[in-house]
Amino acid sequence: MDQISEVKQKADIVEVIGNYVTLTKAGRNYKGLCPFHSEKTPSFMVSQELQLYKCFGCGQGGDVFAFLQNIEGIDFAQALEQLAEKTGVKLERAQYDPEAGKKKLLFEINHLTAEFYHYLLTRHPSGKNALDYLKNKRKLSGEAVKEFKLGYAPETWDTVYQFLLKKKYDPNDMADAGVIVRKSSGQGYIDKYRGRIMFPFTGMDEKIVGFSGRTVLDRDPKYLNTGETAIFHKSSFIYGLNKAKVAIKQSGAVFVEGPVDVISAYQAGIRNVVATSGTALTAMQLKLIARYTEDAIFCFDSDTAGAAAIQRAIELAEKEDLNVKVVIVPDKYADLDDYIKADPQGAKAAIKNPVPVYDFFVADALKKNNKESALGKKKIMEELGQKFSKVTSSVLLDHYIKLVSKELNLDTETVHGILSGKSKPDADNLSEEKDEIRNEGYTLSKRSPQEYLIALLLKTPLDTAQSILYKLAQKDFTNPVLQEIFTELKEYNLGRKRKFDIKYFSNTLSEENQNSVNELYLWDVEHITEEPRRLEIELETAFARIKRETAKKELKELTDKIKQAELEKNTKLVGELSEKFKNISERLL
Repeated sequence: MDQISEVKQKADIVEVIGNYVTLTKAGRNYKGLCPFHSEKTPSFMVSQELQLYKCFGCGQGGDVFAFLQNIEGIDFAQALEQLAEKTGVKLERAQYDPEAGKKKLLFEINHLTAEFYHYLLTRHPSGKNALDYLKNKRKLSGEAVKEFKLGYAPETWDTVYQFLLKKKYDPNDMADAGVIVRKSSGQGYIDKYRGRIMFPFTGMDEKIVGFSGRTVLDRDPKYLNTGETAIFHKSSFIYGLNKAKVAIKQSGAVFVEGPVDVISAYQAGIRNVVATSGTALTAMQLKLIARYTEDAIFCFDSDTAGAAAIQRAIELAEKEDLNVKVVIVPDKYADLDDYIKADPQGAKAAIKNPVPVYDFFVADALKKNNKESALGKKKIMEELGQKFSKVTSSVLLDHYIKLVSKELNLDTETVHGILSGKSKPDADNLSEEKDEIRNEGYTLSKRSPQEYLIALLLKTPLDTAQSILYKLAQKDFTNPVLQEIFTELKEYNLGRKRKFDIKYFSNTLSEENQNSVNELYLWDVEHITEEPRRLEIELETAFARIKRETAKKELKELTDKIKQAELEKNTKLVGELSEKFKNISERLL
């Protein structure tokens, strides 16, 4: 018997599916509500005899491997590995994975650390204040604390370190797992998390890949997350997906900002909520969600940073061809957690009936600007003109033209011209304003547009800085020091809500980078950063120059590659590289 047959024979399909679906006996078979589509009457049947399942509502069906692949969004090899582990079948690998032993060790360390933190929170005196905070202020039940294995890292230097040492784990492996860090002196180790409520990051296979620790001592950063490790990659991890995957298949994925929002929603019976957890939403996370649903729903915090995050998320999600909607959290609530605690039924209704993305664009523009003033109307129309210029449906466009005309008390022809992209508000005056500001102010950048942009961003309002940083990449900075500063600044700012603290940020850098940042912060740019319109144009100009330089560099590299491919007479590669060259060239026009 081959290994696949052995695993299939030992894996009872009723038991496996029963972990995801409530099954009831129906004669010789079992039935339940289908996890792959929304239904009220069970049409999902499972045969223990045949070891097969079939939904007569949506048509999904197959064996135990097919079920696991569909429900988990994984390939056959991963399904085989998961089932082999559950059934105790040891797979023979064609090629030994040198990292397998190391990864197993890191999983063990994370598991023990999570259990230890959970014990300290729920059963030890040191965790009492943290547990009181979760139960009384955040209104999380004991069941929710247990379900999500929340924990507490005490305000001590080496509690976890000593605990793991007694378990005979090597400090180097603990550091590789991310639960301890080397002392600043370089000699010895201390716990990474101190005085923090701990949220384990659980993967799809229920193994703990990392942690997020929220301070209970009002210490920066508010959330401290595991860095990149052999088993944790933040750009592709989604908090709560292991518990939400079935509900997401039925109702779409609701993205929130933090783990407490996820747990609060789960406790309230809303099971399709997940979080990006301390990082801006990435394309990798959306690709992962696309395995389970075509519907991405964003429910970020009600402040300016939350609205900016939604704007960025929408752009990414549309590139992945996802159906995008938005849950608007009322201004009187800070986030979904607050909304659920104050009005659980209202929050449930808002999540069940999210608004179309263009409704959000209109609401956000009206919220940020005074619709009663001429300048406010101009700003609203400038913002909406950029968003609606992509709309091709005349019916959709007509609907919003009437809506915006009514809200702003403007003539429908005026609104139609701007939203359809046929005219722009005060285009000539705007161009003159840009020229005037550019001629007067963009002199500092002659030193280096990259340095100039960083100098501006260090003093730019947080939401504006976040939107610029999000659109830049490390490759846009040719100077290695500026590359590192940009990476650190982006990591520090994205997802942040508190005011930027230059002293704290500077102290997190290496000595060389710290000196450079301190120098850039001393640049005399206040006459620009204190004038919002002027700052906007300076940022736009510096950003455009940097992107243009990046494109030119990419074109030069492609030219060299094309020449090499021509010498090798590789016509296919020449064609592919030429197409890339053409696309990048068009960006320079």
